[in-house]
Amino acid sequence: MKPDIPPSPWDPPASTPASSSSPTPSSSWPSAPAAGPTGSTGPAWQQPPAGPTWQQGWQQPPGGGWQQGWQGWQGPPGAVPSAGPVRAEAGSRYDQQGRNGQGGRFGWLGELSLVVLLLFVGIVVVTGLAAVLAEVLDAGPDSPDSEVFFKDPVADMAFQLVGIAIGIPVVLWGARYLGRRPAGTVSSVLGRLRWKWLGLCAAVAVPMIIVQFGIMIAWTWGEESAEPAGDGFPGWTAFLVSLAVLGALVPFQAAAEEYVFRGWLVQVIGRAVRSPWPAVVIASLLFALAHGFGELSGFILLFYSALWWGWLVIRTGGLEAVITMHAANNLLAFGLAAGFGELASTETAADAPWQAMVVEFVFAPLYCLVMARIADRRGVARVSPGEEPRTGAGAEFAAGAAAAAAVGPGLAASYPSTPGPVPGPVAAPAYGPEPVPGPEPAPESRPTSGPVSAPESGPERAPGPGSGPAPESGPEPAPGSRVEP
Repeated sequence: MKPDIPPSPWDPPASTPASSSSPTPSSSWPSAPAAGPTGSTGPAWQQPPAGPTWQQGWQQPPGGGWQQGWQGWQGPPGAVPSAGPVRAEAGSRYDQQGRNGQGGRFGWLGELSLVVLLLFVGIVVVTGLAAVLAEVLDAGPDSPDSEVFFKDPVADMAFQLVGIAIGIPVVLWGARYLGRRPAGTVSSVLGRLRWKWLGLCAAVAVPMIIVQFGIMIAWTWGEESAEPAGDGFPGWTAFLVSLAVLGALVPFQAAAEEYVFRGWLVQVIGRAVRSPWPAVVIASLLFALAHGFGELSGFILLFYSALWWGWLVIRTGGLEAVITMHAANNLLAFGLAAGFGELASTETAADAPWQAMVVEFVFAPLYCLVMARIADRRGVARVSPGEEPRTGAGAEFAAGAAAAAAVGPGLAASYPSTPGPVPGPVAAPAYGPEPVPGPEPAPESRPTSGPVSAPESGPERAPGPGSGPAPESGPEPAPGSRVEP
C-alpha cells in the first residue's frame, strides 16, 4: 500500500477543464486566466508570462548581476574604445595643453627625445637630397670648400628653407601620436589656427616691421658695416623669381621655428612644470642658440625678442601673433637681401649690430603689448574652452548610465532603459475583439439639464405656439463603432 503523499504545488493537475474559470478548493495550482495576451485559454503553467517576448528572455540572476554589468557596459561585446587624442582640461593655458594625463609622469621625456631625433633626421635628409641633386645636375659651387650646395643662391636658399619647414609636420605628429593630444592644440588653445586673428595680427605686424627696418637702415646709413656686400641688383627677372620663391617658402620656415620653439617645446616642458616661465626661458635660449654664434648684440636681440614672443603666445593662447611678426620680419629681410644680391651670404640674425638690438628693445614690447590689448578687446581665447554637451543617442546612453549608477544596483531595474515585467493587468492587444459600443458620456461643454441652447451660428428663435418640446435624442454612438439598425 502506497503512502498518502500530498501533491506538490509545482506539479500540474491531472486534468483541468479548459473552460474552468476558478480552481477547485483542494488544488494549490492557480487556474488560467479567462484570456491571455493572445486570447487563448488554458492552464497557467501552459501560458507564457505577460509582456513582450524580449521581457520574457530577460531574466535577472541572483544579486542583480546584469544590473551591475549594465552600469559598466561601454558597447557591444568585442567593442574596443577608441584611442583618440585627449585634450587638456577646460581652462588650461597654452603651455598646459600637453597636460592631458597621457604618457605617465615622465612621458614628456620620450616625446622630447623622439621629436628632436626626427627633426635632426629630417634636416639631414633634406641636406643630403640637396647635395645629391647639386651633384647630379652639376649645379654645385665652383669652390669645393664652399658652405653652400648650389651655385644659384635662390636654389640653395630654397633647400635651406625647406629643411627648416619640415619642423611643422614633425612636431604636429609628435603632439598627436606621442603626446596623445590633438595636433591643433600646438596652434592655439582652440585646437586650430585662428585665421581671422592671424589676418588681424598681420595687418599690425607688416607696417610695424617696415617702420622698424626703416629706422634701423636710417640709423646705420653710411657706416661701413651696413654697406651691401653682395653683387648688386640681379635684374628684374631674377629678382621677381627670388621674391616668388621666398614668398612661397619663408612663411613656412618662420612658422616652423615658432611651432618648434614657442609652441611644441613650451608645451612639452609645460607638462613637467606649473609656471610657463621656465618653458619660455628655455625655449628662448635654444631659439637664440639655433641661429649660431655671432655678435653678442645679435644673441641678446634674439633672446630678448624670444622672451617677449613667448609671453605673447601665453597671453593670446596661440602662435598666430608671433608667426605673423616672424614671417613679416624674414620676408622683408630676405627681400632686401635678394634686391642687393646678398642671398648667398651666410650671415644670420645672430650677426646683427648693436643698433638693431636697441631698436628691437623698443619694438618687441611695443608689438606684443599692442597685440595683447587688441586680443583683450576682441575676446581672443587665452585658455582652452570647456567641452560642449553631447547630443543624440550617445548622450542618452551616458545619462542612463549615470542615473543607474546613482540609484544603485537595487533600483536600476526601475530605470526606463532596463524594463522588467510590467506589474498590474495587461491591456488587451489592438487586434483583439472589438469593444461593444456604449453610451457616450456627456461632454463637459454640454449641460446635463436645462434647455438646450441653439447653435451660435444660427439666429435665436423663440418658442411659438404649437411647438412642443424638442425630442429627446438617444445616446450617440461611439466614434468608429458599428450602429445596429
